[in-house]
Amino acid sequence: MPTEPAPSFRVPRRLLLVPALAAAASVVSGCSEQVEQKVPPPPLVGVAVSRRMDVPVFQTPNGTVIALEQVTLRARVRGFITERRFDEGASVKKGDLLFVIDEEPYRVTLESAKAKQAVAEAALRKAEQSKIRETSEAKLSLDLAQLNLKRIVERRARVLLSRSAGSQEELDVAEADRKQYEAQVEADQAAYDQAVADYESDILAAQAQLADAKAMVRNAELDLGYCRMTSPIDGRIGQAIVKVGNLVGPGQEGGSYSELATIQQLDPIAISIPISSRYLGELTRLVQEQTPVELVRPGSEGEERHPQSGRFYFIDNFIDETTSTFLSKARIPNPDLDLLPGEYVKVSFQVEELKDVVVVPAQAVMETDSGPVVYVTDKDGKVAIQSVKAGLTVHQGMRVLFGGLESGVPVIVEGLQLIRPGMAVKTQPATLARPVETPTRAEPEAAKPAEPAADEKAAAKPAEPAAAP
Repeated sequence: MPTEPAPSFRVPRRLLLVPALAAAASVVSGCSEQVEQKVPPPPLVGVAVSRRMDVPVFQTPNGTVIALEQVTLRARVRGFITERRFDEGASVKKGDLLFVIDEEPYRVTLESAKAKQAVAEAALRKAEQSKIRETSEAKLSLDLAQLNLKRIVERRARVLLSRSAGSQEELDVAEADRKQYEAQVEADQAAYDQAVADYESDILAAQAQLADAKAMVRNAELDLGYCRMTSPIDGRIGQAIVKVGNLVGPGQEGGSYSELATIQQLDPIAISIPISSRYLGELTRLVQEQTPVELVRPGSEGEERHPQSGRFYFIDNFIDETTSTFLSKARIPNPDLDLLPGEYVKVSFQVEELKDVVVVPAQAVMETDSGPVVYVTDKDGKVAIQSVKAGLTVHQGMRVLFGGLESGVPVIVEGLQLIRPGMAVKTQPATLARPVETPTRAEPEAAKPAEPAADEKAAAKPAEPAAAP
């Protein structure tokens, strides 16, 4: 019997791929283990050397721009505005004519006052030229002479009667005439005294009336002068609050005077600065020493420094008990008139100078829970953490250290996020944002960046590709 062929089995192709994939995976896994065993190169960090220098200490309080002089023009007489002699926002000089109020009513008042003054002057001249004293005196003299005559007649009649040469009737008539003239002389004396008193009082009254008339003339002249308002200071005038043709002046019952415009002196200009009371002694010294004051203001592209520097010139005479601050003022030139009252600015002025202190770049100082620290590199090129006593003063990007670090020590400035204490690093000079002034004394030679160890050099080389199994 023919023998049946043995049955053949066909293995699926996907099953044949499993060993091959497993072998390939083992090869790839072996290569990955070789790559992971390579030591990564040390991170590259930027360092700067701590140094000593003189550091000025500045205060930078906020302030408000104010005008040194400010005047609000007000109408002191009542009337209609007939002219405006300025352009709004223009610069004006002291004495420039700005507004004119209708002058005609005040001219009429002035002429009337002058007429009354003329009447008073005439009355005074009449009083001074009066002859009432002389008339009274002459009548008194005449009656005195008549009295003396009557006395002589009476004595004669009395003598004649005693000699029986005259009658009693003649004596009685002579005696009556004497008494009549005695009374007349007394009346004349009183009239004379009254005439003298009236003469002096009439002159005083006339003089008073003349003074009153002159005062009325002066008042009318002032009112007429108030119709033409001029600038009392040099400065820039604002908008005209009241336009031509409007009625201005004090209210009918003594109300406030109408505001017409405001003039402010802009060059020089002042900065009002509230300062804490604990700095009163220092600021007093700065005022006496005429310390320069710089001004920084917000600009279109950040803060801008005003090209002119100023000086403190004012300290108030009390401290505000609610804020414990006192008011100070600085005067600053403003030739371009680019500072206007009301603007908030920042001023900067030097209060002292720290001599020969250690400084490091400000970004090298890290604030931690235990205090400020810096990261330094040792002679082996490894990172170490160093606690420091850092001040708040920053000058030219350098922060002052009062302890914990000497000069000549390289501190890490760049790459701080890549390091940790004890890690080996590769250093290079850091790029500082701004140059640092020349140190105050010879500094030790800057430590050169530490050379990496031989194994680190090997680790830094690029890994060779793993050979295919």
